[in-house]
Amino acid sequence: MCGIAGIYFLTDKSSSVETVKKKVNGALKHRGPDNQSDHSFKNCTLFHARLTILDLSSDSNQPFLDPKQQKGLVYNGEIFNYKDLQPEISNLKTKGDVEVLFKLFEKENINCLDKLNGFFAFAFFDSQKDELHIVRDRFGVKPLYYFIDNEKIAFASELKALLELIGPQELDHNALHAYFRLNYISGKQTIFKNVFRLMPGEFISVKKKEIKIERWYKIPVEKKNNTIKELLTDAVKIRLHADVPVGCFLSGGLDSSIISALAKQEHNNIHTFSIGFADEPYFDETEFAELVAKHINSSHHTFKLKNTDLLENITPFLESIDEPFADSSAFNVYVLSKYTKQHVKVALSGDGADELFMGYNKHKAELLSRKFSSKALSPLVNKMVNVLPDSRNKKFSNKIRQLKRFSKSVNLEPDERYINWACISSEKEVNNLMLGKSDHSFNDLFNEAFQQKDFNPVNYADLKIVLADDMLVKADRMSMQHGLEIRNPFLDYRIVEFAMNLPENKKISNQGQKLILKESFRDLLPTRIFTREKKGFELPLWKWLKHELKSDIEKKWLNEKIIKEQKIFNYEGVQKLKQKLYSDNPGDSPAQVWALIVFQNWYTNFKDFIRTNS
Repeated sequence: MCGIAGIYFLTDKSSSVETVKKKVNGALKHRGPDNQSDHSFKNCTLFHARLTILDLSSDSNQPFLDPKQQKGLVYNGEIFNYKDLQPEISNLKTKGDVEVLFKLFEKENINCLDKLNGFFAFAFFDSQKDELHIVRDRFGVKPLYYFIDNEKIAFASELKALLELIGPQELDHNALHAYFRLNYISGKQTIFKNVFRLMPGEFISVKKKEIKIERWYKIPVEKKNNTIKELLTDAVKIRLHADVPVGCFLSGGLDSSIISALAKQEHNNIHTFSIGFADEPYFDETEFAELVAKHINSSHHTFKLKNTDLLENITPFLESIDEPFADSSAFNVYVLSKYTKQHVKVALSGDGADELFMGYNKHKAELLSRKFSSKALSPLVNKMVNVLPDSRNKKFSNKIRQLKRFSKSVNLEPDERYINWACISSEKEVNNLMLGKSDHSFNDLFNEAFQQKDFNPVNYADLKIVLADDMLVKADRMSMQHGLEIRNPFLDYRIVEFAMNLPENKKISNQGQKLILKESFRDLLPTRIFTREKKGFELPLWKWLKHELKSDIEKKWLNEKIIKEQKIFNYEGVQKLKQKLYSDNPGDSPAQVWALIVFQNWYTNFKDFIRTNS
C-alpha cells in the first residue's frame, strides 16, 4: 500500500520536473511514510511513497528498476497470490510482491493481469521501447487520477500530487453539481476539467506516442461452483499474510463480524477494533462489536469518542480531503484508522458485502416497491408522514425520513427510483443552491448501469458507483492518511464474480437480506448479530452542526461575504438550507450542509491549484 505518481513527455519539449520533485514526494508522503523516492528516465519520471507491508528491506523500495535501469515500476497495492506466481519467475532477489509484479509484467505485459488476485494501481515504463502502461485494479480499490494534453501524460494516486506536476486547473461545475447530488463525485469525471479517474479494470498504454485507454477486466457471466464459505475463508486467509501486525475492523455488523471470526480461525491472537460515541447512545454500536469479540475471543479495542474529540479531529480530517467527498462516515473511518494504526499496520474490513449481497435499506425498499402497483400509496403515505418531523438523529424520526423518501420513489421507473435512493439532494435542491446550472445529464451515470443485461442492475450500479466512488474512496483516503492499509476480503475477484452471478433470491427476499451470508456463517457468530436491525456507520452530524460547529459555519464556511465573493453559490439558497438545519425538522439538511462545509474547506486548501477565467 503506497502512493504513486509519474509524468511522461510526448514531445521533445520535455520540461524539467526537478523543481517539483520535492512537492510531489511531499504530497504522497502520508500514503507511504516509510520511504519516498523518484527516478527519471530521458522523458519519464516515476515517483513512489512506500508503506512497508511485505519484505521490509530496502530491496523492495520503488521505483523498482531492472539492473540496467532501463525499466521501472511504481506500484500501489498488494498481490495476495504472489507466492503462487513465484514459480513462473526465475532469479528473484526479494521476498515481496513488487519484484513478482515487475518481472511478470516485463514478461507478459497486460496479459498477466488476469493472474493477479489483489488490488493495485501501477505504472510500468520501458525506456528501450519507449512504452508506458498505467493499470487500475478490477473494482477500483486503489485510486488513479490522470491528465493528458498535447505535451504529456501525468498520473497520481491523489489529486494534489498530480496538480503539483501539471499546475492549476479549472473547476468542473458539472462535477460539482453531481457532487452535491450524491455527496461525492462519481464516474470518470473529477472536480477539475481535463483531470480524470482511470476507471476500475482499465489501463492506459502509450506506444510510439499514441495513447490508448482500454478495459482489461469485465465480470464474467458464468455460474460458479464454489461455496461462499470456502471462497471467503480463503480470501481472509491470504489477506492475513504480511510482515507487519494485522488486525480487523469490527463494527458489530454482520460483514465485519464474519471477517473477524474467519480471521480468528487463522490467527489465534487476532486484534479487533471498533469506534463508538460516548455522548451519543443512538449512534453507538460498540456493544455489538464487543459481543462478537467476546464470542470469538479476539483481543478487542474499543475507541469511545466524546464530543470534545470532534473538535480535536475535525480540522485535520477536513485538511486531509484531497477531492470534495462528503460521506460524513468518512470521519468515523478517519478516527478509527488513527487509533488502529497505533496497534497494527494492516486492517481487514467488511467493505463490499452490502453492495454484493443486497444489504442496504434501499435494497429492502426496492423489493417493497415492486409489490406496489397502485398509485394510491404515495398520497396515503404522504398524508400520514408529511406532518411529522424527520431526521437521521433518532430512530422514529429516521423512520419517518425513510417513509417520505419511499413514498416519493415507489412509483418511479427502476433507474429513477435508484437515483432517488442514492442521492442526498434532488436536482431542484442543487439548482437552488448553485448559481450555475449543470449542462450534463446526471442520470447518464445511472442509466448506463441499468442498461446492461447480464446482472441485476441494482447490484451492478452499486458495484460501479456506490462501492467504487464512495465506499472504497472513503476507506482508502481515510486509512492512508495514517499509513494504515485496509484489505477487503469480500472484494476478492472470485467472490465478486460468485456474488454477481447469484440469483437475487439468494441475497434478498421477504425473509431478509444477505441471506446466503447468514445461512453460510450462522455457526460462527452470536444469534443477535443475525437478527439486529441494519444501521449505517453514521455519526451525530445534526447535533454537531447545530452546536459544536455552528460558530465555524457562520463565521468561516458559510459566511455571507465568503459565499458571495466565491460566485459559485446562491446565498439565498445557502441561507434557506441553514434555516432548515437549525429547525426541528431538518430532513437531510445536515448531510447537505456537510457537503458545503467539506467543499468550502477543500476550496480554501486548493485555491492555489484552481485556475479561473477572470
